[in-house]
Amino acid sequence: MKLEYVLFGFGILFCLAALGYLAAEYLQNLSEAGKLVALLLTVGMFACLSKYFEDIGW
Repeated sequence: MKLEYVLFGFGILFCLAALGYLAAEYLQNLSEAGKLVALLLTVGMFACLSKYFEDIGW
């Protein structure tokens, strides 16, 4: 496996961890409607990412 792919994978994992941390901190200050919108946006983002990775063959 190429080193670039390993580094790319670690970068994705670190970005997701940071996103999770920031979302947890931010969700404490949102209303219920805001939490629902944030959840829907997160699901949509992961759906787009999974479709992208499926298209490139991961």
